[in-house]
Amino acid sequence: MSGYGLKAVRGRLSLLAKVVLPMAVAGLAIAVPAYASSTHGVSGAGAKPAAAAHQPVMIAPVPGAAPRTAAQAATASSTCVRYATRAGWANNGYFAGDLVTAVAICVAESAGDPNRIVCDKSGMVVGQGDFPGFTCPAGTTSYDRGLWQLNTAVPRAVSDTCAFDPVCNAGTAYLASGRGTSFAPWSSYDQDVYSTFIDAAQTAVTQLSSGPVTSALLGECLVQAKSAVGAKVEIANCGGGAITQQWSVSGGKLRSGSVCATISSTSAATPGVVLRRCAAQKIQTWKVFGRSELRNTADGKCLTDPNSSLTALTQVIVTRCANAKNQTWWLP
Repeated sequence: MSGYGLKAVRGRLSLLAKVVLPMAVAGLAIAVPAYASSTHGVSGAGAKPAAAAHQPVMIAPVPGAAPRTAAQAATASSTCVRYATRAGWANNGYFAGDLVTAVAICVAESAGDPNRIVCDKSGMVVGQGDFPGFTCPAGTTSYDRGLWQLNTAVPRAVSDTCAFDPVCNAGTAYLASGRGTSFAPWSSYDQDVYSTFIDAAQTAVTQLSSGPVTSALLGECLVQAKSAVGAKVEIANCGGGAITQQWSVSGGKLRSGSVCATISSTSAATPGVVLRRCAAQKIQTWKVFGRSELRNTADGKCLTDPNSSLTALTQVIVTRCANAKNQTWWLP
């Protein structure tokens, strides 16, 4: 990575970082489950970002749940960032971006423990432990689970199988944040407990070398049709944690194993992007340009979602750089 600058954008807070777009976007089929507030963590499988849907949390994170030392915070951040980036939170700002905030919340809520249970009764904590050995005491009305403390007492709440699986937990929490547009459902955010762990979270994020490539268009990630030579590079919904949405970023290349994102032609007006075997070629080398655009070094054009389609499985192309949202991409 050094000397190339794909991550140089990390030091700049993008003006697009907090743009709130409608949840119902044509082609993306974004489904947001019903919302109800939690007394500790976040409720259910999803949350509408509208302020009217949010009820104030009742209690702060459990005393003693969060890390007490810098070393513990670093370890927890390392766990949380692994799943937060895979879920799709955008690395769109230094100390203020969605990914850093999501990681800090995870650390504050669970200390990076994917098996953590906190038992609630009428807004009071009545027990805490680790799944599956721990059982909430009699009279418990709900309990919060896993990395982002998903609550049980809501319509269509996720199962324990999902809540205690860190990939599923992170994906559910990503949807609950309105795909990064609101962190209000978490008490650690509302009460500013999470900010204690921002430094550790930012350090963990800075050390990333792989994860999704996210768009400034809400909820959109780059995806490999399949990890094979000749496969198209397309757009897809973020949030599922799919392996095909994970990219390794090194040497100016977007890698998936032995294949790299490559422009299909240097002569076409708007060539598509495909996977080719990684090689020392300009057609598969990208530089951060302007406001988080990715410019191909062979033809000087920028990675683009054509016509801001927001339609899953649309092949991405390269076009003249225009400092536009559909050309703005955040690297892991």
